[in-house]
Amino acid sequence: MNTTIIFCIDGGGTKTRGRLYGRDGAVLAEAVAGPCNVSSDPALAAANVAAAWRACAAQIGQDAAAPEQVKAVIAAAGTLPAATRDVFLRQIPPFGVLSLEMDGHAALIGAGGGQPCALIIAGTGAVAHRLYPGGRSIRRDGWGWIGGDRGSGVWLGRKALRHAVAVYDGITPPTILARRILRQLAAQGGIAETFAGIRPYQIAAYAPLVIDCALEGDAFALGLLSTAADHFERLAGLLDLTDGVPLYIAGGLAGVLGPHLAQRLGRPVAVPAADALYGCYLIAIGAATSEDASFSTYPDEEALNGNDQAR
Repeated sequence: MNTTIIFCIDGGGTKTRGRLYGRDGAVLAEAVAGPCNVSSDPALAAANVAAAWRACAAQIGQDAAAPEQVKAVIAAAGTLPAATRDVFLRQIPPFGVLSLEMDGHAALIGAGGGQPCALIIAGTGAVAHRLYPGGRSIRRDGWGWIGGDRGSGVWLGRKALRHAVAVYDGITPPTILARRILRQLAAQGGIAETFAGIRPYQIAAYAPLVIDCALEGDAFALGLLSTAADHFERLAGLLDLTDGVPLYIAGGLAGVLGPHLAQRLGRPVAVPAADALYGCYLIAIGAATSEDASFSTYPDEEALNGNDQAR
């Protein structure tokens, strides 16, 4: 087996990033493909992993038809549900050695270089992770847009779309944000056409409009961003942030929400120096713990009543 090549994937709700590392950590190739949310569309996620693999392999003259010679660490969104995870695993290339991680865990490892730290991801989805000494980790949120991802891009997009439809129906007074969204929906064939089969990453694509309109003083958009910051502040409060534990923020909303979060928490909130792909590499070489071996969450009813030993 060609253990000198390590293929790493950071698959999120909006895009898939692939990177080939040498065993010594040298970056050999990089590629970008489409969305990789295993729970919402496992077949599409697998297809984008395969596309990133082919593109990376081509850059170094590696035979893409021989993935069984390569060690892979795939960090992807939505890996928890067993049914969709199994579909995904059956359809990706048959790598010789494979470790499947949640994207947030790999980002946590990358952010702190495998050392204890905390990480909030404010992107298409929302999740927070904390790595303790010894490799144990916890996760909060990351439940997807139906039950969680509070404050995320998909959360902002959904709130904005619902607001625009309420304005369209005459329930709510018009705003700058609603007018912009309604013009965009009209250009796409209308509300019904746009909403038919819409996916989370497509909903999250409306988040930049919220940010733009907030900068123009739209009160509704400003309120959405304030509420999003509230959600992330509460999320940070679940991470056992003792003195000296670095807190990082990553994702497409990090630049907007990071400063607000730092001000609210009264502590630095840094941008990670390294990314989830580097976290995958550290896991691959055994320099950091795989989530399967480290992760703990609410384990029982006692934990739900406030005695969670994982905190």
